Amino acid sequence: MSRPLPRSLDPLPDESITGFVLRLAHRLQIPPARVVELTGLNTGHRSSTSALGLAVHVVPAARHAFAHATRLTAAETDKLFLSALGDRYPAAQPKRGPNRWGSTTYFDRWLFTRSTRYCPACLTGEDTELGRALGGAWRRTWRLPVVFVCTEHRRYLDHQCPACHHPVHLRHGGGHPQWGTTSLHPTQCRFSGGIGARDAERTACAAWLSAPQHPVGHPASTVSVAMLDLQHRIDAALDPQRPDRIDVLGRETAARHYFVDLEMMAYLVRVSWPLGRDFAAYPALADALDEHLADLNARFQATVRNPNSTGYNQSVQHFLKSPPLDALACATLLDIADHLLQLGSPHALSTEMRRLLAHDDRRPGKAAWSRTFLSGRPDCSEGMRQAVAPVLQSYTSARRSRGLSAPIRRTPFGPEHIAQFLQQDWYGKHLRHFTGIAEVHLRRGAALHLCQLAAGGSIKQAAGRLGLPDTPAVLDRCHSSAKALHRWTRARPDPHEFDTALHQLVDHLAATPDLIDYDRRRAALRGDWCIDAETWRWIADQLPPTEWVHGRQPQLGDRKRQSASIYVWAHVTGTEHVFAPHPLRDQQPADQQGAWRISDYAFWARLRQPRTRPHDSALRTLLDGYAGRLATHIDRTGHATTSLGPTLS
Repeated sequence: MSRPLPRSLDPLPDESITGFVLRLAHRLQIPPARVVELTGLNTGHRSSTSALGLAVHVVPAARHAFAHATRLTAAETDKLFLSALGDRYPAAQPKRGPNRWGSTTYFDRWLFTRSTRYCPACLTGEDTELGRALGGAWRRTWRLPVVFVCTEHRRYLDHQCPACHHPVHLRHGGGHPQWGTTSLHPTQCRFSGGIGARDAERTACAAWLSAPQHPVGHPASTVSVAMLDLQHRIDAALDPQRPDRIDVLGRETAARHYFVDLEMMAYLVRVSWPLGRDFAAYPALADALDEHLADLNARFQATVRNPNSTGYNQSVQHFLKSPPLDALACATLLDIADHLLQLGSPHALSTEMRRLLAHDDRRPGKAAWSRTFLSGRPDCSEGMRQAVAPVLQSYTSARRSRGLSAPIRRTPFGPEHIAQFLQQDWYGKHLRHFTGIAEVHLRRGAALHLCQLAAGGSIKQAAGRLGLPDTPAVLDRCHSSAKALHRWTRARPDPHEFDTALHQLVDHLAATPDLIDYDRRRAALRGDWCIDAETWRWIADQLPPTEWVHGRQPQLGDRKRQSASIYVWAHVTGTEHVFAPHPLRDQQPADQQGAWRISDYAFWARLRQPRTRPHDSALRTLLDGYAGRLATHIDRTGHATTSLGPTLS
């Protein structure tokens, strides 16, 4: 256990561990690296300087030792590290992962772990004895890319030293910060060159970072009201004392989901730039991002040997995913991303996402942004998922996309709640208005795609989850409908119309309580089910006396019972009649089964017509009532019954 230091400090509001150590070291007149050693902060690290660079997180033993040595409470110590913001800002949560030596802690690219932004006015400190002697706080949130404006002094944050023009507190890339000296004030630039030289042999820049760097009127010293409002909303989302809710796409969501959405949309804006330029609040912001990307591209091109290699493409994506350290460029990305997230609905965002993804010649599911989303499966808001799903799970791409192994949307219903042949009232409300495609393809294909949206998987897997027979003929039917839908949607004036309607149906189902469990109904009527003879006699007795025009009475024997059973089975299970069991037909001689099959299909066709023969109309009414009572009984008990029609309850 580390011994308590002779003197300590009270942490300033939002102070980082690095800033606290710098101020404490200056007060004790010892090097910051020595403070790290004396307080045990280097527990678990190879050196004291590497420990000082970790403003995100240290092991519990190091935090406990540091709190004891500095006389801070556990809560005060935790607040010095970025990981304390992890509940609101997921990127601040350290993640353990494997490496060649075993395992290590990884930090998200949406944290500035190698350098920091800062506000010169804030570093001046308060007008107190300690404030004048030690300067202000190096704020913890300055290491968050989403914090780009100092709302107190209404200015953009800086990230470079005004003298040497290197990023402040830079730990890599051409130099090393001076942690082993007592000659530097906490607010002086510590950058020093000479990699490999001893710390004492390096010469620090020593420029004062608390001095104003930009004249009045410079873009970095002028912040618009819109950008201040954005920063205030972000600050409120980060504050654990404020409500953990923020508006995204017309609905409230948790702050942690908002920041994931913001990161993903910023990446899309950046990788598709300049397609999103029109969304920039001011031309000066767009120009700043133009300049940043041009400079980044030039520096990157100068460091690569083979621009056509796979490693080059991976490196490009890494840089594009990383937020700019420059506050103006980063503010542009975040402003555009937030603007997209403030659209009125997920459908509106879907439209803009398709436009931005057009920067990639490949279909949307193959674009770099899409692959990042699908492979990482970020914990984004439900509104974001609803916006992405129609874009990446679509029938309108140039080529039919492969089924995703896992769904994008999180639905409260599953395949068991989806009829194999889309439920009639669902079809009537959401899809009946479509023309130019057969109803059978529309209802069959919609049910399959609805299953994919709920559970993921291929067409074959969706058919299996819906309980369709696992035969080549059935699979051919499913693929035929999927192909017909694909051709039809691409020929529509609005190719995305079907996807929009289907996702509106998903929204409807998500808001509907007590959905039908079709899997339970199919299980209850599986095998050799048909209307039992006693129930059929009761149904036949209820029919009014009817004569056909040519004077013959309708036949109500086993052939008609078989046809009626198929009608009831399809009605209760929500399945196409061609998949219904037909035990009575199977008992007939082989040379008669074809005639029975034709009778079944003809009966089905007649009863599907709104206007049909009086006898068929009366029989349909009785069968509909029987099917309704049977379905209610199965939903309540889980099994079918042989009770007579009037006593079925």
